[in-house]
Amino acid sequence: MKKVLSVLTGLLLALVLVACGPEVQPVDGSVAKLETAYQSMSVLIADPSNITANFVVPTKLAGGVTAAWSSDEPGVVAFGAPAADQSTATVNRPAKGQGDATVKITATLSLKSELSDEILTREWNLNITVKENTVEEITIETIADILAITDASYDGGTYQVEIPNVTVFARGDVFFAYDGTGIIQLFQSQTEFEVGKVYDITGSLEWYFGIWELVKSTGVEKTTATPQYPTKEVVTSIDAKINSLVTNGEHLYANVADGNFEPVYATITGKVYMIPGDNGNYNTYIIDSSKSELTLGTSTVPASGLMVYYNTRDFQYIRSFNGFEVTMDVVIYTYRSNNLAYAIYYVGGPTGIVATLNDQQKVDLAKTALVLAPEVYEEGKTLNLVSKGLNDVNVSWAFKDANDPNNALVNLTTGAVTLPASGPRQDVVLVATITSGAVTDTKEITVKVGEIPLSTIAEVNAATSNTLKFRVSGTVLGYNGHRQISIADATGAVTLYMPSVDAAAELRLLVGKQVQVIGLRAVFNGLIQLTNPVVLDLEADGVVPAAIDLRTVELWDAASLLPYQAGKVSVTNLKVTAVGTNDFGNVDLTLEDEVTLKTIKFFWDSRQPLVGSSDFIKGLAVGDYVSFENALLTWRSNNPVLAIDDAAQAVEGESPVLTDAEELALDKASLDVATTVTASLELPLTLANGTTVVWTSSLPEVLGNDGVYGEPTVDTEVTLTATLTNGEETDTKVFVLNVKAFGAVETVAYTFDFGTAPKTGYSAGDLVFSNVNEDPFTLAKDRVQINTSTFAPWTDNGAFLVLAPISTFKLSYVVFDFTGAQYTGATKVEFSFAAWNQNNFDATVALAGSSVRMEKLEGENWVTVGDNVFSQLTKDALTTVSINITGAGTYRLVYEAPAAASTSNTAYAIGVDDLKVYVL
Repeated sequence: MKKVLSVLTGLLLALVLVACGPEVQPVDGSVAKLETAYQSMSVLIADPSNITANFVVPTKLAGGVTAAWSSDEPGVVAFGAPAADQSTATVNRPAKGQGDATVKITATLSLKSELSDEILTREWNLNITVKENTVEEITIETIADILAITDASYDGGTYQVEIPNVTVFARGDVFFAYDGTGIIQLFQSQTEFEVGKVYDITGSLEWYFGIWELVKSTGVEKTTATPQYPTKEVVTSIDAKINSLVTNGEHLYANVADGNFEPVYATITGKVYMIPGDNGNYNTYIIDSSKSELTLGTSTVPASGLMVYYNTRDFQYIRSFNGFEVTMDVVIYTYRSNNLAYAIYYVGGPTGIVATLNDQQKVDLAKTALVLAPEVYEEGKTLNLVSKGLNDVNVSWAFKDANDPNNALVNLTTGAVTLPASGPRQDVVLVATITSGAVTDTKEITVKVGEIPLSTIAEVNAATSNTLKFRVSGTVLGYNGHRQISIADATGAVTLYMPSVDAAAELRLLVGKQVQVIGLRAVFNGLIQLTNPVVLDLEADGVVPAAIDLRTVELWDAASLLPYQAGKVSVTNLKVTAVGTNDFGNVDLTLEDEVTLKTIKFFWDSRQPLVGSSDFIKGLAVGDYVSFENALLTWRSNNPVLAIDDAAQAVEGESPVLTDAEELALDKASLDVATTVTASLELPLTLANGTTVVWTSSLPEVLGNDGVYGEPTVDTEVTLTATLTNGEETDTKVFVLNVKAFGAVETVAYTFDFGTAPKTGYSAGDLVFSNVNEDPFTLAKDRVQINTSTFAPWTDNGAFLVLAPISTFKLSYVVFDFTGAQYTGATKVEFSFAAWNQNNFDATVALAGSSVRMEKLEGENWVTVGDNVFSQLTKDALTTVSINITGAGTYRLVYEAPAAASTSNTAYAIGVDDLKVYVL
């Protein structure tokens, strides 16, 4: 009977299945998360063929995926126990002469199923090459051993050492460490060290601006060890301290063999001084309390103050004391030869500065520092209505208008905020009364209370204020950079800059879905962003906008492409004209549209996960063609850049087939003739794309149709017309030339000597300076500053231009206005140039594709004129070079290094001095 029941049961089940049709199987969301984590693994190690130091890998990935790491050669690469969601890979490089070692590392990825208790796993493998040491091993057991090194072969960030029982005693952006024998700086640390803890620290040696530092350091905490701290020097006279350093020659370490500066841990007392009229990064100093101004450094005498390095923590806090005497903890970490000053990191924390102030000064500073959240839009929030302000002043609170009904939204006693029950958000206006002794002042603060109104993305992009947060809804489009996710609505697109790698990866899982976002608007290098966004998944399909064909946009400059920023774009058959490389495995391409000669950059940050393989974009070389379909448009260095979220968005292209009209247009655009003539011209008859040219002169006796110079007795204006033919297409281009009288001589119209004082800061903006004769100038620039040097060949040059491309900003330039009457008939510029640091000369000239050139603004485009003089750069010497230009106009001096691989400002920097403009 049991068997019959089983048969009947089976029949009933079959009937049910037939009646219901195919059952829809639930989707296990963990499978997609595991796949996303797996695909992101390839970006963890930028160059697996060149492992020279310890590295850190994550043990927790986006979506809750965990990673367990192992190595098939633990004697060469061994993974430590997980800590803070990371594991440190300890690398033991083979000794010099033993050869490289190949190691397979494995990450076992795991995640619990969303449908059961099953643990889903996937294994990821990578073969890495651990490079043999390039120098003989030396015994390094202490920091003092490092400070004793005078052999430059151990410089370069590749020779790894381990120092036991090191106390991390301070942080001022970088960490500083002490082991009882000496102090050393830890730069680009891979371990997030904690001040006051003891570690066994491993890092690679690098000599930078006169100091030895450990780069890319990792550490294993010694939980039972007792911290030891260096003796803190008390400095009450800045002048005396600087004089002592100078007397000891602590500013004369030009290279490793000369010795090095050991950082000084100190409590200093002095006056905060910000250079008037200088808005750059290097404008803040601590000068002697007895002084009222700073004396800038020269090639022989360092500045009279300690320069606060701009990357120091709490930099704006320090600046808030401008003009006041302060006492604070610092590390005097080196002499910066580019700034001609001893430099400090502040290490005292966000409230660690003690100022000598009277009551009025206390109130003034406290008033400036007193802030409240500008808006409250969540229930349960409280305003911090302090009773004590900066410098221990008294603070009391009241409403500006005691009868304002909005006062009910804020409790003055507790600071508790109640949101409006309905309707738009309301303004609550509070008044803080600040008192110290007999001095009292007030400050009015407005807080917006209630739900943030919904804005369109177009409204975000058009906004000019970055104080209040925006709330928008949009469709997730994907990555347009590291931690950058594009979203779009019907009005436009914007970038969300996510607070972490994991947060970005989590949001990437929602591509094509609709989300609501609250974030603070910011603009970074031209890229409009919503920062630290809070994202709500609306659990609905979004609308992905159609991609814009870039060829429908007339110009590819920042202004023309700004309406399409962060959105979808497509373009076919772009030619790779330059490939930049760096140490991090990023892909940096310069692309040209051969149809229009417009150019645009492509950049992929190796830290950004990519759907699919990065092999294609990594393999692109100069001369290759690439097409983009539904790619994304991002911004870098204030310029538009193509980006991809999915490998399928970049595919192989082909050389475009140009029409006769397109070939003629290209040849016409590139055809140029010198506007000042002193000799016969070589006039081309056939151009690059096959266009033929017939030349006609308005005065053949002065300048022949064949370009022959007629030796006129007076300067004569001649119109030279080029008739262009390509197939059935024809056009003309007219040049108005100044044919100079026979025997005319070039003269110098003006010399830019760049003055005597440094004007530091490489960021894009204005370079404001005066020539030695006090002629003032304001020049647009990027990656350019004015500086001085104590080292050859710059010793006698005073101030000069420094152009410094780096791996993330490969184009440096400064713009000159030669439109004035004195530049009519301009023929060339002449200048002297050399490497900024001769120790970096070999690395600088080894960069492929570098150029030093002049460009002229033609309409909206910068067009190269004259020759590339980069190859004339000479070691240990200033070389004078000239570049032909074509009459008056707006020009820029450009130093471009497409292969720049370092982020160091001085790695490839060159100096330029005494720029002369010649005219006929």
